[in-house]
Amino acid sequence: MDFAAPILRAALVVATATAAATIGLAIRNRENRYSRAGRWPLDRWSRYAAASGGAASIFVALPGVSARIESITGVDNLGMVMVHLLGILTVASLQAFLVTWTYQRDAWRLALRVRFGAAFGVAVAITVLGLSAPSGIDLINGYADAGAAAIYLLVIDTYWAVTGIAVAWDCLPLAIFNARGGHRSIAAAQGLIAASGVASALWGGTEAAFVAVTQIRGDAWNTSTQDAVSSSSAGLFALCLFSGIAVSIRARRNSR
Repeated sequence: MDFAAPILRAALVVATATAAATIGLAIRNRENRYSRAGRWPLDRWSRYAAASGGAASIFVALPGVSARIESITGVDNLGMVMVHLLGILTVASLQAFLVTWTYQRDAWRLALRVRFGAAFGVAVAITVLGLSAPSGIDLINGYADAGAAAIYLLVIDTYWAVTGIAVAWDCLPLAIFNARGGHRSIAAAQGLIAASGVASALWGGTEAAFVAVTQIRGDAWNTSTQDAVSSSSAGLFALCLFSGIAVSIRARRNSR
């Protein structure tokens, strides 16, 4: 049974609803001090960007949509590159949101520079690698024995794994702290986001290992097994992440 498809469909619904709720909240509260200053607070715009980028990424990942994009443009692998670029936007925005939970305000600027700098570097790398891949090479696990696909996959999978570990590392202690303090809503939000980090780490880590073993030994474990693990982990990552962001919209923030 394919578990990934229904999970991804549910994640798309939750992500779209979360993005709409976040922008709706901003419009409703347009008279607050942030709106009068002509800007959104960091936690608000980062949640909106994460949810919007995630919804767009899942939508583009739909087979018919991705194939249509490549058919119209005539550019091989453009759909996959777009999916991953939108995914990077989602993760970078999530990390920007988590800065408001894990850093004092005077340290925000440096923390954001590091996170967005890493995201920008990975985005440039996969764009160049993806669009310069030889014709007939798809950027999927089935082509892990091809050098161009392997390099691309190792770059993006390492990013998913590292950022997933970082997200879980940031959110799990916060969830435990707030749960012990009786702040159940924010603890639930942080717990869900921590779970999404674990799923992302599993997704990226197993895929990177699959590609590396394929390159070293010429063959790894069954490709269909890895695809099932990857797609299910990606679906759980998206569903937990957007559910956590949705809960956090109403929850009162408690930082370290």
